[in-house]
Amino acid sequence: MIIKIKSRKKPSYHQLLDYILQDKDRLFDYENKSFCITHNLTGNTIDEWVEQYKRNENFRQRKRSDSVYLFHEILSWHKDDAKEITLEKLEDMAREYIKLRNPGGMYVAVPHFDKQHYHIHICASGIDYRQGKSLRLEKKALQELKKNIQQYQIEKYPELSKSVVNHRNSGKPAHRKEMQVGKALALSDKEYQIKRWTGRAVNKEVLQKTLQLSCARAKSQYEFFELIKKSGAEPYVRGGKISGVVWNGRKYRFNRVGLKEEILEGLNILFNGGKELGTIRKKKRKGIALDF
Repeated sequence: MIIKIKSRKKPSYHQLLDYILQDKDRLFDYENKSFCITHNLTGNTIDEWVEQYKRNENFRQRKRSDSVYLFHEILSWHKDDAKEITLEKLEDMAREYIKLRNPGGMYVAVPHFDKQHYHIHICASGIDYRQGKSLRLEKKALQELKKNIQQYQIEKYPELSKSVVNHRNSGKPAHRKEMQVGKALALSDKEYQIKRWTGRAVNKEVLQKTLQLSCARAKSQYEFFELIKKSGAEPYVRGGKISGVVWNGRKYRFNRVGLKEEILEGLNILFNGGKELGTIRKKKRKGIALDF
C-alpha cells in the first residue's frame, strides 16, 4: 500500500473532517454500509470531534508558531486489486495502521473509492492524547511504519499482490525505468506510484513528450518556444541561460526531463545569438542535435 502523510499548520479539523465524511467519494457497500473509525475520540458528530481535538491542544508540550495541528494521512491500494478489496479488509488494515502509527494519537478514518482505486482518509491529531508529544514521524520511523504495515498486509491478505511496494532503505522502490527518451529517465518514487496506482500520466512524463514533439517540429528558436508556450509551458532563464521551463506551476530543469546537454547548449546559443536551429544541427553530429 501507499502511505501519504500531509501536515497542517492550521487547526483546520472541521474542513478535513467535512471532506473525508462527505458522501461524494465515500465508500459504501451494496447495503449502503461503510465504516468510520474514531480512536481516542467520543461522540458521533464532527463538531464533537473538533472540540476534542482543540481541547487536546492544551496538553501540547512544545508550542511554536509553526506547530503542526493535524495530519491528513492517506492509505491507498492498486486499482488492479479492486476486485479483492472489501470494507472489512480496509477497516482491519486501517486499525492496524493506527496501532503501528501511534495508538496514543486521535484519529478519524473513513474509506473512499475514486477513479477505480480504494483509499482511506485519516484525520490524525498533531500530538498524542493528553500527553502533548508530537506525532511527527522522522524519516526512519516513517520508513519502518511503511514496511511494517505492508508486512501485515502481505501476511494477512496475500491476494492484494498488486499493492505491494518494494521499500528499500533509501525510501525509493526498486522499480523499472518508466520512459525511453534518449537514455531512460526514472520517475521519482512519488510520481511512479501515482502512475502505477491510478494509471494516469504525471507532469514530468507529459512534459517530456511535449518537449520531444516541439524539438522535432521546430525549425527555429522562435518556433520552438511558440510550440511549448501553446502547450502551457514557459521557458525560464537562470544565470543568463535558458535552464528549463515552468509547467503547471512547477519549474523543471531541462536535464531533469531528459534534454541532452548538446541540445541545452544549442538552445542557449540560440537565446544569446539568435541563430537558427538548422545551423545548430549542422554544427552538431548529424542526427543527434534534436534527438532525445
